Amino acid sequence: MLRFLRQLIQQNILLKVSSVNTLRISVRIVCGLVTSKLIAIYLGASGMAILGDLRNFLNSVQSISQLGINNGVVKYAAEYKEEESKLNNLVSTSLKIGCLASVVLGLILFIAAPQINDLVFSSTYNFTSILRFAAVVLPIFTLNTLILNVVNGVGDYKKVIYINIATNVLGVLLSVFLIIRMQIFGALLSLVLSAVVGLLVTAVALYKERGYLITIFLLPVKYSVLKKLASYGGMTLFSAIVSPWVYISIRQHIIVVDGLEKAGYWDAMLRLSDYYLMFATTLLTLYVLPKLSVIQTKKEFKTEVFNFYKTILPLFGLGLILVYVLKIWIIKLVYNTDFLQMKTLFIWQLAGDFFRVASLVLAYQLIAKNKLRAFIITQIISLSVIYFSSTLLVSRFGFVGASMGHLVSYIAYFLMLLVIFRKSLFVKTC
Repeated sequence: MLRFLRQLIQQNILLKVSSVNTLRISVRIVCGLVTSKLIAIYLGASGMAILGDLRNFLNSVQSISQLGINNGVVKYAAEYKEEESKLNNLVSTSLKIGCLASVVLGLILFIAAPQINDLVFSSTYNFTSILRFAAVVLPIFTLNTLILNVVNGVGDYKKVIYINIATNVLGVLLSVFLIIRMQIFGALLSLVLSAVVGLLVTAVALYKERGYLITIFLLPVKYSVLKKLASYGGMTLFSAIVSPWVYISIRQHIIVVDGLEKAGYWDAMLRLSDYYLMFATTLLTLYVLPKLSVIQTKKEFKTEVFNFYKTILPLFGLGLILVYVLKIWIIKLVYNTDFLQMKTLFIWQLAGDFFRVASLVLAYQLIAKNKLRAFIITQIISLSVIYFSSTLLVSRFGFVGASMGHLVSYIAYFLMLLVIFRKSLFVKTC
């Protein structure tokens, strides 16, 4: 059996990337488990909900600061990796516009921090200082992310994985210290400081390339590159801005209907979901997106999609079944017995995540081939479905309704994408 798996991995590049990525995922999951346990012990379910609001807000702000060009940078870095001049122009342009946008957005966030605090956390809590610190470190996060996107795009995924491993380990050590010493404020601060940790690790890992990066940064902005990246910005910015606020709105609705503690249980489920989804989503970013960016025919696309469905998706499905069977043990391990009420969320969340992963490999083709209109339309429908279905179901069934809405939205999203790609996937090609 072991020999068979080894041969399978050697013969399949997709599984080769998976095997390397497994180390990174394992480390990140362990780090996440440690952090979640501390949050459960020191902050409880209510603290989990507050942290969820900040995480959603930071995700939105960080995506806006990069102008949504991440996927475009990965695509064109993969496309230009053999063309030095084009690659250099891509790196220079993306770094400059990302840094400029993050500085401007950081200034706005710093000045408007009191108003944003009331919007994200409500006037009950005052975390203005956290938001202002986030504004200061925003350019650091943007610079680090864009550099890693270039490294990923040119195919050096191992380096990206090792940088992420080091960042996760140092980040969890910082979180442990801050949560124990400062409770909720420390937990919020650790989320913000992770950007600084990430850039320090990247700087050490890419120290030998410092001369190249400095030289490249001094190159002028190329408007032809900016124009190509702009459409990717339009695609990513929409979901990056709207999606976190949809989740913040759902969380606030749960608080009104079922209380802050129940909102914390739902957020704890989302954290668990993030852990087991890491394998699939990072694999899609590290391998599938660059691969889809360079394929030219419907036949190649069909082969790539069904290769994913035959190799990775069944393994992911088996993993989800195992998570469901062990759900009570997992809750006690990751959190504590106070969180056992969240067990009713598992069946809905796990089923929704299966359809989510099945959908993503198709959705990445919209990004890879720059299908802006189709991407925006599917995102509008999907986010509308999850918002309205979740709020309606929460009003009827309580906090469990949010996970029900998650399943409904990703079934609808998957069906939409199958309709869009029906000719590529189901019509025979010569």
